[in-house]
Amino acid sequence: MARRQLALAAATLHLLVCFADGKQMNHAPSSVTRITPNSVTAKLATEITFTGAKDGDKVQFALHCGKVTSPSSTIEGGKATITIEDEAEVLKLCYQAEGHAVVEEQTSVTLAVVSPTDTGAVTKLIPSTVTQGTATPITLTGAAKAAKAVFVPVRANCRDAVPNVDIDRTGKGVFTIEGPGGNYKLCYQAPGGGDSVEQNPETGAIALLVEQVEATNENHITSISPATVTSNVATTLKLAGAKQGDKAKFIAGTSSCEAETPPDKDIGAGHASFIVSGAGTYVLCVTAKGASDSVQQEGITLTVIAAGAARNMVGRWSSKQGAVDCSKLSQVPYCSSQGSSTCDGSFAIQSGIGYKCFWNTAIWPPKCDADMSTEERGMICQSNSCGGSPAMCW
Repeated sequence: MARRQLALAAATLHLLVCFADGKQMNHAPSSVTRITPNSVTAKLATEITFTGAKDGDKVQFALHCGKVTSPSSTIEGGKATITIEDEAEVLKLCYQAEGHAVVEEQTSVTLAVVSPTDTGAVTKLIPSTVTQGTATPITLTGAAKAAKAVFVPVRANCRDAVPNVDIDRTGKGVFTIEGPGGNYKLCYQAPGGGDSVEQNPETGAIALLVEQVEATNENHITSISPATVTSNVATTLKLAGAKQGDKAKFIAGTSSCEAETPPDKDIGAGHASFIVSGAGTYVLCVTAKGASDSVQQEGITLTVIAAGAARNMVGRWSSKQGAVDCSKLSQVPYCSSQGSSTCDGSFAIQSGIGYKCFWNTAIWPPKCDADMSTEERGMICQSNSCGGSPAMCW
């Protein structure tokens, strides 16, 4: 009896080995937990990754898996290329592991199929000019939330491009174009799609001009005015030669523009307000639009003087044994260092004669100014006059 049981066990073991050697054993069915992407464009061949799939297994997307007997695509390297002709909100994954029947994967693994992207979806760009290498928010009029876009040179083909900039609900995306300067076209992808379509609406092709970045010239700014300011007093300076997007900074004359932090004051309007602390001579560092350097401007210096009245500014009054009550004055050497709220209470001094400042709106930008061309207007140091308010007398 024992001998018969031993023989039966040996035969059973041999049978199991034969199944293994002959590859008769089927592996357990795979379970796909995720697909990427989960939305594709109709009629476009798209590579989809099947997380959890095994090579050799077959897949197909359908409304119902009951009638799918032999899925049309085979998994290789965890991926399969799928083409679906018609749009659909939800398609189920029909999966067939090797040696098993077709099964319907869990309801969380579904695919959406959207219509091809319209060539006229985007009708306008704002702005239409950017600087090479500079991150710039661009509004795409007509673009939908969750769409994607990319700009490529006009000679490139959008079919070879991959839209990778997300568009928000306002139609805006932030684009950084590292390529060479020139004209670029827009490749757009509708939400959920996988295509890349050049935008060419009826109003004309969508074009973006990319300005080539150039190094800042040492003669970019040719002059500044005024060239003397008071320490710690906000002063509006004119900078001849400044262009939109330029930035500037004043540093001590003993320092190097390259060694200091980059300029951060926007001077694109041709004028800007500066506050410089500490008396001395300062040089001007400039970064041209789109450039990444910081270049000292040749022949441009700013003299910064300490606040207060110097003896030679009131020489005429001293020679007449006059006495100046400094508590009643907020004098500065240049009216332009004052803002509109303090302008009327400040003075300019020329050759020992004081002139009342006034807010000059006849120029741009408006500034605190003094008319020194005549002694009839604004002069506060004249016989039997206190220049207006008693608070201005001395």
